[in-house]
Amino acid sequence: MEISHKKQVSECKHVYSSFEYFLSEYVWIEDKVLSCAIRFILWISQTEILPKFLISKRLVILKARQLGLTWLTAAYCLWLSITKPLQLIVVISAKEDWAIEFLDRVKFICDRLPVWLVPTILKRTGQEISFDHFGLNSIIKSLATTPEGAQSKTPTLLVLDESALNRYIKEIWAGSKPGIDAGGGRIIIISNAIKNGPGWPWTRNIFSNAMSGLNDFQRIFMSWSAHPNRGIDFIERQKAEGMDDDDISMHYPSSEDEAISAMLGSYFGKTLARFKPYQGKKGRLGLLESGKVKFTFDNEGILEIWNHPQPHWKDRYAIGSDVSEGLGNTYSVAYVYDRLDMCYVARMRSNRISADIWAMRLIELAKYYNNAKLGPESNGAGITTIHTLRGKYKNLYCVRKPGRIKGEIALRYGWLETTETKQVLTDDLKRYYREVFSEVPCAMLIDESSTFIRHENGKLAHETGKLDDCVIAAGIAIQVSISMPLMEGTEQTEHKQSQIVEHRKSLDSASLQALLEWESIVTKLEERTGA
Repeated sequence: MEISHKKQVSECKHVYSSFEYFLSEYVWIEDKVLSCAIRFILWISQTEILPKFLISKRLVILKARQLGLTWLTAAYCLWLSITKPLQLIVVISAKEDWAIEFLDRVKFICDRLPVWLVPTILKRTGQEISFDHFGLNSIIKSLATTPEGAQSKTPTLLVLDESALNRYIKEIWAGSKPGIDAGGGRIIIISNAIKNGPGWPWTRNIFSNAMSGLNDFQRIFMSWSAHPNRGIDFIERQKAEGMDDDDISMHYPSSEDEAISAMLGSYFGKTLARFKPYQGKKGRLGLLESGKVKFTFDNEGILEIWNHPQPHWKDRYAIGSDVSEGLGNTYSVAYVYDRLDMCYVARMRSNRISADIWAMRLIELAKYYNNAKLGPESNGAGITTIHTLRGKYKNLYCVRKPGRIKGEIALRYGWLETTETKQVLTDDLKRYYREVFSEVPCAMLIDESSTFIRHENGKLAHETGKLDDCVIAAGIAIQVSISMPLMEGTEQTEHKQSQIVEHRKSLDSASLQALLEWESIVTKLEERTGA
């Protein structure tokens, strides 16, 4: 229906002054189910976020799936570009198909607007649409992800869509931010909590820092219940249809804490949440003239002890160690594992001790814990540590391997990390978290375990910007323990060993078989990688 010129002018004024009016009166979106265009009617949850959405200079939105945010953002980008001159709106999506789809939504809305409401369209391609404001043009660019991002541009608005799935999000941010800051532009980050996505660590850090007031981002969280047509049984129905807790926490989180939980994205899974770390006694060890090792309290010490050694036990304690060069970057870490109580009882950690001196600290630790079996890694700086240990400590973890002469058996000292052995190490640690440990006292170990993931290329390692030295050292301690004979000690030995036997009996046949197979695989893999 045609309207008068006077009415057109009045409507343009309303649209120019109110995005919400534009939405309610002129925006049509596509209904995939009905295969037709329908009016955009704001949900209550969408109405509630509009104030922050419209005025925040820096905004990060973490949300459940299918809450209409893409259509809302497409409408907002179009509204800015047709009502204001000199707008450069850059939308960066994780995939090319998504970038095209975003601009298609902008075009879908634009094509259903009255012609008198839309400035002259200067350019319309798969990646760009621009409008003429009497020579002061406004442009919307929808780009697939590249490391350069918006580096060569000065956007008035940068939208980073599905940042958790964007493998280059950190580089895009570093390249785009200076231009946005210089031009006074705005940033909107929108993402689901996809915890195995390559851009999730960056996205989570932005959101969690916004929660803590550590950056200047405003934040919005939208739970699965923000959709008006989801009943209270929605989550239970998802579970009944095959989604597990990890899937739900990524696609349909109920709270901010659930959405940003690192544990639910970790390779070790949600089992980490049941452990409550507590502080041990900080100190240092010193070798006395008698040859004994003494513990001294020191709040600045590199050693933290939760349980001191129990005397009269042989083969009770196993030590695993990750080794660094001591240059202040990564850490040398050692864990003492108590095979009787099945828990970690001490951790030694420093990033300022060279590999050869670290060997001396390991000897003190091993002697303090009843001459524990000691297993440092044999990669990188660990080679220096093992070389130093060989002449000074006898109870070293080693693997038998074929020698150079046929029939000869040689020994390889330390834990050699390869892709295969790291898989074994992490899988065993995961099983111990799930089935063996009743407590894990070390907060550092839980923290590093929570950000230890399988990357997109299949590699098991820490998230970008995080560490995994504690994870590796703790895992090596378990491998050293597995290689050791039964403990010898007081009459408690038989009692505890019977407990271990009973524990194995309590496993179903499949779990027991899996346990036995893992123990066999460890030895075979070590021999294969050492050959």
